[in-house]
Amino acid sequence: MSGSAPDAANKAAMRRALVATSGIYIAFALLVVVLAIISPAFRDPSNLINIGRQVAVLGIASFAMTFVIILGEIDLSVGAVASAVSVVTALALAAGYGPWAILIGLVCGAGFGLLNGLLTVYIAVPSFIATLVTFFIAQGVALTLTTGQTILFDAAWFRNLFAIAAVGGLQSAFLWLVVTGLLMWWLLSRTRFGAHIYAIGGDQDSARMLGLAVDRIKIAVFTLTGTLMALVGMIMIARIGNARADGAIGLEFDAIAAVVLGGTALGGGYGSILRTVVGVLLIGVMNNGLAILNVDFNTQQIIKGVLVIAIVLVDRWARNLKPI
Repeated sequence: MSGSAPDAANKAAMRRALVATSGIYIAFALLVVVLAIISPAFRDPSNLINIGRQVAVLGIASFAMTFVIILGEIDLSVGAVASAVSVVTALALAAGYGPWAILIGLVCGAGFGLLNGLLTVYIAVPSFIATLVTFFIAQGVALTLTTGQTILFDAAWFRNLFAIAAVGGLQSAFLWLVVTGLLMWWLLSRTRFGAHIYAIGGDQDSARMLGLAVDRIKIAVFTLTGTLMALVGMIMIARIGNARADGAIGLEFDAIAAVVLGGTALGGGYGSILRTVVGVLLIGVMNNGLAILNVDFNTQQIIKGVLVIAIVLVDRWARNLKPI
């Protein structure tokens, strides 16, 4: 009898560890299997390729958000920044700036990211508030430049570069996702910069005591995020051939959901790009499957919200964390 209690405790701990490490993969696999069984259209190869194209924008935004959240911060401006950059880039293309439009867009995105970093570090504004301020500024810029109109442009080379051209059967938008994912994985997992991000997110005060450049790293992460949102904005307008002031509004919430589903800790210090990839695919597959099943948009949002909170609760149980 005396050995039964420890054995039961060990088995419970093993179950928690299994769910903590593999729960997101199991959930994703179950979702794919269920949708493949109930919808022949879902398992069509062309639809699977379509999912890859659809998640390009969300994936890149989620990779950036992973860095920010592991750092112990949040960025609510990503959708507005991507929208503003898309408008600026489309106007530059329409004005005949050619390839310079890409540089203009990247500088614009980096500038918004830098603003987030400076507000957070030097004005000591919590990132939740700082990025909300940038959200309103970026949205205001986009609305002012468009005056509420759709911006059209004619640049086949641009559309091919960022979205349409196929390489090995894969569209360039998906290739941008792959390249960005590999780069962000390398930065986070294989460089000193990534190690410092984990350290700051885990305990900022201890990181400062160890001599880490906390302020510079925060500014660098926010600036990198803004630059990646510029890439997102370009992919968006390259896919449809026009830009709107609200083109990416709401993207921040899907990105946060994908990162949280991937198991990244909102408190900072824990997470990975690989698990974020699974979170992105889970949302992408869910959105695609629900659309194929003709589930209306409002119901999709409800299902997505329930799924996110369910997985977060299971993850906290698996890690034996106390309620927030």
